[in-house]
Amino acid sequence: MKKINLIVTGGIAASKSKDLYLLLKEKYEVAVILTKNAKKFVNFEGIQTHEEIFDSEFYEPHSTGQHINKTLEADLNIVYPATYNFIGKIASGIADDLATLIFAASAHKTWLFPSMNDRMYNNAVFQINKQKLSQNPLIKFFEPNYGRLASGHFGIGRALEPSDVLSALQTPILFPKLANKKVLLNFGRTRTYLDKVRYLTNESSGKMGWEIFQALENNDCWVTAVHGDCDFLVPKANNLFYASTNIKMLELMELQFEQANIVICLAALNDFQTTNPVNEKIEKRFSGKELLQVNFEPAIDVLKTLGTHKTNQFLVGFSLANSFDLQKAWHKVKEKNLDLLILNLTSAMSSENNQIKILVAKSGQVIEFDEMAKTKVAKIILKTINELI
Repeated sequence: MKKINLIVTGGIAASKSKDLYLLLKEKYEVAVILTKNAKKFVNFEGIQTHEEIFDSEFYEPHSTGQHINKTLEADLNIVYPATYNFIGKIASGIADDLATLIFAASAHKTWLFPSMNDRMYNNAVFQINKQKLSQNPLIKFFEPNYGRLASGHFGIGRALEPSDVLSALQTPILFPKLANKKVLLNFGRTRTYLDKVRYLTNESSGKMGWEIFQALENNDCWVTAVHGDCDFLVPKANNLFYASTNIKMLELMELQFEQANIVICLAALNDFQTTNPVNEKIEKRFSGKELLQVNFEPAIDVLKTLGTHKTNQFLVGFSLANSFDLQKAWHKVKEKNLDLLILNLTSAMSSENNQIKILVAKSGQVIEFDEMAKTKVAKIILKTINELI
């Protein structure tokens, strides 16, 4: 049974926290932590709760270590409601009561359910704090609802209902064999520099990789990703690293490769690099008619290099091609020491859809699929990996 710390902070929505507790305790072991201000909004009489162990006014020596015990005992921390004040405190590293101490000491996931007036929610300081906390992969924000607020007007900031929290907890793990596995991923496109300011790249959007990244995180995997340029803003997080070139991509992947159980390489890496990149801007000649000659050579093959390092990792590669040439594809499987190869066509670049064929090294099987949305393709790929590991 999953153990949960239910942290209740002092806001209007705290009145719903007792209903949430009653729902949670039917399926989970729940410890309730009330802040001093939460007790002004809700009465947990008859339910064992854990109050603050110290604040700026007092300290109780007999309570020392209680925050460490609570973090070790629980699998998940749920902050409901998460007020403007509480979010500001934990974003600033303040730990002055049991609730904030648990957050500071926890190595487990924390779910934050904000609740506040819409003007507070849209406040620039709050948004900075939210963005700062969102960079931590162990923290998940659940956007509040739009509705009637305590002030009487309508806006964003209304806490999700307790039933919504329960539904989020009961979202099934789609790929049970992947859960808690360490997965290393790359996606996006890289650059081949001509000079200091100009480079060649490709049209890969990074969307396919981002869909797989999100699906893995929702499946309780330990995911680390190295990404190149993408057509969307990749959020800053402790488990997301940026690489602009093949060489940098390989360096970052090699740092994480040994610890990974599964490695999925989707990045659209440039196949060629210039033989003589210039370290300053190439100036245009006076007439503007002179030809510029650029020589290329094969770029470092990140996937092939990782294949030579493979020990117990399940290695998955992606191959972009003009057509589904299975003879060439099987050659890549052997050459790069892959367990799985995903074939997709150039038409998938910058598209919301994709059509793939999956080549399974161990069985020699080729699994074919019709064109479908990349969200669905991501789940098919992970389902296949889940069945094979």
